[in-house]
Amino acid sequence: MKYSLSVIFILTMLVFYGCSNKVLVNCTNNNYMSKNNINPENNYENRREFKTKFSKSDFDLFHEKFGLSCSELLSDYFYCNICFDSHENSLTSYDGRKYIFKIYISPVEITNECLNLISTMSMGSNEYSKFLKTQK
Repeated sequence: MKYSLSVIFILTMLVFYGCSNKVLVNCTNNNYMSKNNINPENNYENRREFKTKFSKSDFDLFHEKFGLSCSELLSDYFYCNICFDSHENSLTSYDGRKYIFKIYISPVEITNECLNLISTMSMGSNEYSKFLKTQK
């Protein structure tokens, strides 16, 4: 009986949390940047979740290659919500897959790593191509 209850509980938790399209991130309003725009091609109807150990002011750093701040680049053009001062550097994709980045890299380097990763994703490759066209 005890085994059955454990199995039912675990299955219930898997179904309830494992099938959700929404990605939950524990951030406060003080360290979280979120926009309302969603990629119209995104069937999940969510945004990517980017967590970084860096502060918001670190990500206000100008990315010379694109002429935008790192936070503006990720949030406005690549549909990323950003949680600053986090315990990790990671990107969670639209479908919930999580990618961990190196711990000791700069905001520009982690932005570049994010863009490289996003550009290999199915929807991200389209976003990246469209963005590059705006840079000409």
